[in-house]
Amino acid sequence: MESTGFVEMKRVLPYHLVGLLRAEVEDKLSSLLSSQCDDDDDDSYRLKKKTKTAKNRDGDDGYNGGFVKISNSLQANVSHDLAEKVSMALLENETLGAAMKLVFGKSCDNEDDNDSTAANNALDKKIVTESSSSSYYDGFVVERESLKLLATTPRSPPQLPHADDHCTSCLVGIVHLKDNQLQTRIAQYNPNKDYPTGITSTCDSCHVEEQLPDEDYRRGVHLTTQKWYCGNCQQPQQSSSSTPYDFERKLTHAFGELLQDPNICNAYAGNTPKANDGILALPTLLHCGPGNPSTSTSHRIVFFFTLRPTYQHTKRLTSQIKELHRYNSDIQIHAPCVLYNMVQRTLRVYGDAGYGNLEYYSNNFIIGGDRVNNAGADGGAERNRLKVELERAKAKIERQEKQIERLMGRGD
Repeated sequence: MESTGFVEMKRVLPYHLVGLLRAEVEDKLSSLLSSQCDDDDDDSYRLKKKTKTAKNRDGDDGYNGGFVKISNSLQANVSHDLAEKVSMALLENETLGAAMKLVFGKSCDNEDDNDSTAANNALDKKIVTESSSSSYYDGFVVERESLKLLATTPRSPPQLPHADDHCTSCLVGIVHLKDNQLQTRIAQYNPNKDYPTGITSTCDSCHVEEQLPDEDYRRGVHLTTQKWYCGNCQQPQQSSSSTPYDFERKLTHAFGELLQDPNICNAYAGNTPKANDGILALPTLLHCGPGNPSTSTSHRIVFFFTLRPTYQHTKRLTSQIKELHRYNSDIQIHAPCVLYNMVQRTLRVYGDAGYGNLEYYSNNFIIGGDRVNNAGADGGAERNRLKVELERAKAKIERQEKQIERLMGRGD
C-alpha cells in the first residue's frame, strides 16, 4: 500500500451483507425510477428539486429515493440498521486491521516515557529518530457518516480525478456489489511527496513551530501526549520562532499535476472484480470513478466507507481538531481546488509584500477576459453576437419540433 497507494481486497464482507447492500441500492433506484416514470421516458434518473428539509432516520430527505447527485453518480446513505451490521463486519476484518496498523501504528515499546530524559537528549539524532518511529495507535473506527451507496447509470462519464484528502487522515474503501464491474481508475502514486497536513506543531526541543509532516500526522502526535521533535534542532536557529505556514504551496506541489493532465488516472486499480471484492486506498491517492459506458445495460453500484485511526493517551482536543478528524466529502482535492489555492497564495504573498491591489488586476485584466467579460466595445459586440446566435438556434429548434409534430399527425 505504501508504494502503490492502494491494496486489492477479496471477500471484504460476509456475503449476506453484500446481498443486503445490493438489494437496498436497487430498491432505491427502483423507487426513484417509478417516481419519475410519468415525467420522463428514459432512465437517466433526473433528480427532482427538494422542497422539504426533513430527513428520515437514515439521513435521507425522503425525495428521489434517498439519492443525491454527486459528480457522475447517485449517492445514498446506508440504512441505519444495515450500517450497524456492516460497521461491525468491517471492524472484524483482519485485513483492514492489518492495513490500518501498517499505515498509522508502529510499536511503542521503544518510546522513552521519561519526559525529562527525552528533552535532555533531544539534540541526539539517534534519540530523535527512535522517538519519531513510534505511535500511540490503538485501533480504528468505521466512520458511520461515510457509509454510502453509489450508483452510476449507463452513459455516465468518468469522475474528475481527485484525492479524498490532502494528507493521510484515514483509509478509504470501495466494495463492488456486482460482478465484473469497471474498476476505479488511479494515477501512479508517489509516496515521497510532502503532503500538507494543515496542522501546526511546536518542537519539544527547539520550540520552533512548523507544519506537522504527514508521517508524524499519521502517528497522531498532535492528538496525543507524545512529544514531537522537528528533526532540525541541530541546524542554525531561524530569526523567527516559527517557519512559514505555507499550506497552499505544499498542496500545489503535491497535487499540481492535476492542472496539467486530465487523463492522469490512466490505470485501473487491480483486476476485474467479483461482487464483494474491492480496494483499500490512502486518501492522497489520485483516482476517479470510471463512469459507465453507453454499452452498459445496468448500473455500476459500489459501497463506500472510510476507516479512521484511534490513539491512546489523547489530550484534550479543540473543536477545530475534532472537526479535522471527521469524514468530510467536501474536502476532495481536484484541479479547481489546486487552482484556487494557487490564486490564494499569490494574493497572500503579494499582499504581504505590500502590493494590496493585486485583486484589482486579477478581476479586471485576465488575458482573454476582455472579449466577453469586460464592458468595452469589443466585449459588448461579442455578447451581442452570442445572444443573436442563441436566439437563432432556439428558433430553429422550435421550427423542427413543429415539423415533427405535423409529420406525426399531432399538429394543431
